[in-house]
Amino acid sequence: MTHTLQEANALIETARLAPIEPHLVALLRSLIDLTYLGEDDDHAIDALCTKAKGVAAVCVYPYAISRVKKNLSDNAIKIATVANFPEAKDDLGTVLNQIDQAIDDGAEEIDVVLPYHHFLEGNFHQVNGFLAAVRQQCSRQILKIIIESGALLKPPLIRLAGQMVIDNGADFIKTSTGKIEVGATLETAYTLLTLIEQNQNPLIGLKLSGGIRTVPEAHAYLYLAREMMGDAWLKPKTLRIGASQLIDAL
Repeated sequence: MTHTLQEANALIETARLAPIEPHLVALLRSLIDLTYLGEDDDHAIDALCTKAKGVAAVCVYPYAISRVKKNLSDNAIKIATVANFPEAKDDLGTVLNQIDQAIDDGAEEIDVVLPYHHFLEGNFHQVNGFLAAVRQQCSRQILKIIIESGALLKPPLIRLAGQMVIDNGADFIKTSTGKIEVGATLETAYTLLTLIEQNQNPLIGLKLSGGIRTVPEAHAYLYLAREMMGDAWLKPKTLRIGASQLIDAL
């Protein structure tokens, strides 16, 4: 569905101000990638695993994969990790080695930062080659590509990066690393949901991350996704929320 700018802004504002719907809140836990991407801290990892009840995945740095695998009591919860993270400046060979090691250690989902510096310089051929190689390396794992939307900022650039992610076969477009000032926004979510809808690809998902800490904030994203994509799209295969504090709010 194509909206005018005025209609898009109205929809975003409606989502932001919508009264809390309990059935949307009830979905939140199942969509969370419970995340700890802080310092090397075994106690923090153990605490994370203790909280990880009913979430979609636990997302940690590669060093912690084996500890999460040992501590998780629910086999339905996926183990996710990151590569080329957070600055997106590793060379392709290094990234592919990171992915290989993560898979060997037990990662089932890989969140890879798009080389957005190259993207912003217009080196699209290089970015496409990177994305294709990463997809090939993650042939059996869920692949989420972090476009770092807060560095791209402009909707046309966010849309172009998202389209490149779709064209190279990733499973999710992910908004942000959470390591720069601007994380997920409703405006970015609208841009990417519109892109996914227009591609008519039921297999591509969206992961919202970076600054989503409260139930009202998360509810706004679910409301927007529901209005644009329908209730059936609000499931872990197509929608995730990367968060560390949201689980405490729930």
